Amino acid sequence: MYLLSKPVQTSRFTMKMSALAVAGSVALLTACGGGSGNNDTPDPIVEDTSTEALKASASRNIGGSLDSALDGVSRVTSGGDSSDGFSENPENTGIGGLWDDDARSLISTSLDLGNDENTVREGSRITIDPDDAEVCREELVGMDSTDAEFQRCQALVADMLVQIDASSDTDGRLTYLFREQPLAVLGYSPDSNSFELNMGTMKTLLEAEALLDPDPDLSSPLDTIRGALRLTATATNQTSGAEAGSVSLQVSQPLEIASADATTSLSLGAGTVLSMSADAAAESVAIDIGWGALQLTAPDEDGLVTSLDMRGLSVSIDLSEDDDQLTVSNVGIGQGPLRIALDNAEVLNMGLDTFGFTVSATDGSITLDGALDFSLLVRQVLEDDTVSDTLFELLELTAPAGTQFRDEFGVLLVDGGGPVQYSLTSQDDTGITVVDQLTVFAGQCADDVGDFESDVELVDCQ
Repeated sequence: MYLLSKPVQTSRFTMKMSALAVAGSVALLTACGGGSGNNDTPDPIVEDTSTEALKASASRNIGGSLDSALDGVSRVTSGGDSSDGFSENPENTGIGGLWDDDARSLISTSLDLGNDENTVREGSRITIDPDDAEVCREELVGMDSTDAEFQRCQALVADMLVQIDASSDTDGRLTYLFREQPLAVLGYSPDSNSFELNMGTMKTLLEAEALLDPDPDLSSPLDTIRGALRLTATATNQTSGAEAGSVSLQVSQPLEIASADATTSLSLGAGTVLSMSADAAAESVAIDIGWGALQLTAPDEDGLVTSLDMRGLSVSIDLSEDDDQLTVSNVGIGQGPLRIALDNAEVLNMGLDTFGFTVSATDGSITLDGALDFSLLVRQVLEDDTVSDTLFELLELTAPAGTQFRDEFGVLLVDGGGPVQYSLTSQDDTGITVVDQLTVFAGQCADDVGDFESDVELVDCQ
């Protein structure tokens, strides 16, 4: 590594620092942190806290709340063998303990704890040029020190810097930079952690690795990789058996992935992939999904391109053992239908207005908290993989808010509200159109609702 105590090596480090002053600082100021690590105005006490103490605080506070929050969520959601459905051993789920001793050791080594020779401090910002050999040693990354992989690892780490932006003596943001660009940003505080990975910088890192070890078999077909993913965890109670906290995975910067010829591509707007909060003591859990717009194209082995276009995806779920009910709200697919096409010919079109419903654990009934308006158009794909405009099935299902459904001896009972209106329009390759329609009022039962293979009819509620 390029030690600051050696003149020529100090020069290289200084050049890194000056380049970061313009390009890196803007990205860092907008990056996510954990806890008060989002606050770019440092606490005055930071100025009086030693550099080594701030480095040790970052190492100590990264990862702890992540495990506690994951344990709390897994304890509530895993089911387990306990009579009430809540697991007594979150480790059995394979979720707890994500942040292990190896990860902690790697963080501590990259911070070069106990050594200030590779460290420069300006106010609340601390920049470390980590020791290449120490970061790449066998105990941390599983490489033999005589292996060529060790040399490649050192070459990559030589282009990395680590920065701490401390907002207090316990809170801050740790950023790993590769060639002056943020690669990973870890926000930390005693009760909150976040980890953000920049996909564009990751692509730069992988390309640099490929140049060090050219292998055509390992070359990536992807020409474009952009965006960022962020994992955040907050622990509000770290008591064993009564953990409470939240965990979320977000697209923090819109994702864009594409091959050079654009036949394979994926884009996903900023949003929440999955967020879960749980309280093991209260035996409650909440789940939220809030995807941005999603577009996906991919060719099959015959070169036919399938594409998907979804304007968004949202759903919120709240479950509490005390309430004996499951509440699902904000169920929707964005402002527009979901479409799937084959070589630009539409084969599926699904529409769904945003609505919600409540499931009662007492009688198994489902009550609509918003109006249901669902449609699904499916066009048939023939054996030669062409799409016919005359072969289709269109399902439409509507019901007003307040409608209540219940399973009654294997058939669907409209237990209140209504009516439920069902329509299935089918057309075969001869041009014959068949329309199956049914209106189900409160107190009536229907069978095979939504089954494309048979008619729907009213039946006795017995």
